[in-house]
Amino acid sequence: MSGRLEIDLGALAHNYCVLNRGKPETLAAVVKADAYGLGAVQVAKALWQQGCREYFVAQASEGVALRADLPNAAIYVLEGVTERSVATLQAHDLQPVLNSIEQCAVWGQTAKPAALQLDTGMARLGLDAEAVPPVIDRYGLDVGLLLTHFARADEVGHDFNAKQLERAMAVFRPLQKQTPELRLSLSNSAACASGVAPPADVVHLGRAGIGLYGGNPMASGQAQDVGLMPVARVYGQILQLREIARGSPVGYGSTYVAAGAERLMIIGVGYADGVPRLLSGQGHVFADGKSCAIRGRVSMDMLHADATAVDVSVGDWVEVIGSHISLDNVAQQAQTIAYEILTGLGKRLHRVYRNHSDKHLGTSR
Repeated sequence: MSGRLEIDLGALAHNYCVLNRGKPETLAAVVKADAYGLGAVQVAKALWQQGCREYFVAQASEGVALRADLPNAAIYVLEGVTERSVATLQAHDLQPVLNSIEQCAVWGQTAKPAALQLDTGMARLGLDAEAVPPVIDRYGLDVGLLLTHFARADEVGHDFNAKQLERAMAVFRPLQKQTPELRLSLSNSAACASGVAPPADVVHLGRAGIGLYGGNPMASGQAQDVGLMPVARVYGQILQLREIARGSPVGYGSTYVAAGAERLMIIGVGYADGVPRLLSGQGHVFADGKSCAIRGRVSMDMLHADATAVDVSVGDWVEVIGSHISLDNVAQQAQTIAYEILTGLGKRLHRVYRNHSDKHLGTSR
């Protein structure tokens, strides 16, 4: 083992409390894609202890896996339902998010509760506004949650947020008169952080994803400190130290040539572990209290970094992503977003679960 992923469940709990603003009943957790690569079961159980009772997954299989450990949770499946999955959803008490008239027809035969997605401007999944009331009546749907998704909530003050909210409310208000217990679900992490929300008299369920896991939910250039803490930390172990002379080429393609005598550390993580190759020659690691430049290309299993000014030894662990090399900075340097970095973390990283005090909570491979 030369790569380690530490997941701070204490920081996760902190972020959940920040985003729910003291009202856990108003915020569901998005734990699709194995909780963005951090372990859906471990994450969901930790959030259950903080009062989270509702969870969103992408696929029925994810919901089945989660149900085994959370028998009393409300679990919504974002992909909805098909003829092939309807029996599985019923057997495991999973609620589909109905996204089309065809899905409504399939689920209407079950008389089971569901969520219904309204498309308010993403042209992704969901029904058009005019289709929602008649499809509910036609198939006798038991809809407890009307769901839509902000497309630009990470852009504070963008007028498209107001347009989407207006479209959602135009559908929600008439339905609410027929079904007073109906709830609305709009806000992702960005909307939760920035305060974009429906009117106060609407019972609303937020859906937090990236913010729970320590990523900045706001768009680049609109970063604001909302008090979220890093949850994921990636460490690599030093496999070897090398002294190189001026003019020495480093790594594949000899893309770095030493300008003087240097000491290099070869660290046992690479792009197979989720360290983006685009960090080659521009990213950093953190060791001995200092930021150390990555030298040359990141390879599949290893990377080089400058160790000239740090006191390190073979076997030491260095931070690749964490408190000092932030998830969002890594994503920016890799020309992507924090979501992709987290979900791309390699399965061979040894996963360790901890809390704020660094108390060991268990491991998972």
